[in-house]
Amino acid sequence: MVSVKCSPYHIADKCVLMGDAAHAVVPFYGQGMNAGFEDCIVFDEIMDQFNNDFSAVLSEYTRVRVPDDHAIADLAMYNYIEMRAHVNSKWFLFRKYVDNFLHFLMPRTIVPLYTMVTFTRTRYHQAVERWQWQNKVINRGLLFCSSGAVLGGSYLLFKNPPNIDKIHIGIEKMWNRLLSIRTS
Repeated sequence: MVSVKCSPYHIADKCVLMGDAAHAVVPFYGQGMNAGFEDCIVFDEIMDQFNNDFSAVLSEYTRVRVPDDHAIADLAMYNYIEMRAHVNSKWFLFRKYVDNFLHFLMPRTIVPLYTMVTFTRTRYHQAVERWQWQNKVINRGLLFCSSGAVLGGSYLLFKNPPNIDKIHIGIEKMWNRLLSIRTS
């Protein structure tokens, strides 16, 4: 499987590359065809913006599309690695749950990467930048909350220590329990 990343997408005002000719991607994100269609939409928008002046349109098209198409190629490769290595990780599953929960609470602030890429017209490279920012904020928030929980729990244990005498179990009694478990 191959990814194609090239730049520029045009030759003077004579030729332009779109779709897989400009940015073939591995199929692990399911966005190759969508990126090609988006090329057409963006090209049409730029044609309108520059009044069909190909000398200006083609260079602007390259400037606008190259970062997005390189980003989707990178995302497709990342998604392959994610599917191969991370989906069985408890931390990964926890983070997906946290991301979705935060998206439910703050749908305009926290948007999962897959949702941004698949269900919005957010440019691919902007989706990656936003995803990286969200990861940093969420990871720092989780670190802050877990640090607060550890410090709070430590403070409570220090302030109100448990009565060790009530917890104390004699060595002989513990040994007899272990032997009874072993023999049964």
